[in-house]
Amino acid sequence: MPPDEILAYDPPTVVGVDENDPDGYIPLELLQTGIEVRIPIWPLPSPSGKIDTLIVEMKRNGVVEFTSTTFHQNPISETEFFIPIGPQYLTVDGVVEVSYTTINYVGNTHPSDPRKLTIDHTPIPLRLPEVEFPAANLHGYLNCTTQPPIWLGVEVKVPPLPSFCRPGDICAVEWVGYQSLNGSGPPINTTYKRIDTRLTALEISNGFSVTIEPFRPHVEPMINNASAVANYTLYRGTRKIGASVRGAVKIDRVIPGESQPCGP
Repeated sequence: MPPDEILAYDPPTVVGVDENDPDGYIPLELLQTGIEVRIPIWPLPSPSGKIDTLIVEMKRNGVVEFTSTTFHQNPISETEFFIPIGPQYLTVDGVVEVSYTTINYVGNTHPSDPRKLTIDHTPIPLRLPEVEFPAANLHGYLNCTTQPPIWLGVEVKVPPLPSFCRPGDICAVEWVGYQSLNGSGPPINTTYKRIDTRLTALEISNGFSVTIEPFRPHVEPMINNASAVANYTLYRGTRKIGASVRGAVKIDRVIPGESQPCGP
């Protein structure tokens, strides 16, 4: 390909920002530490001994707020470059775009398409209402008389979600068991389960339920004076946008006078 033919590159990626998130929300921790723009080596570097120029820009409403220019003599050994953008450039909420351009040895420019990024410092609400366990009795127990039987699965109900949620956000419900009645002490690692739900408008407004199954290993280890704890976390792409307090349910699978706990 002649050196003066213009190439159009794909948008760059940003380390820690979900590539599947079209809005490119930057996680709060990266807003505090800065981001790195990842640039792959361009497909047609200049001949050996010649220099390619790499320019990375961040724009807001078409105005350049950050620029970086680096020079790379060929042959180039790197397969990708990481250009840092410090937190001082990420203090103002809003939408920005990052892009890059290479300039080859004859002065021809090859631009990339822009990558949209969203800067949002809104604090994450961390005390959203807890989940419910509809099958628990008035004393907060799941036991041998619970209907449906707990060995067929335990329903965990997520309440209606906040108005800032959008269809397509993820609600991750997490469950883990304990050998105590109040969710204290070390968790039983084999009982851990996470269920991700991509939210619809109806699930946001009405809430929804997930089922913890199979019985083995997620429920069976809790036999007597035991409990399970569940909570949910909301994500937009990889960015956490909210989390609930923990909800606990007590579990008792011992029938007085019986030698074995109920269940399969």
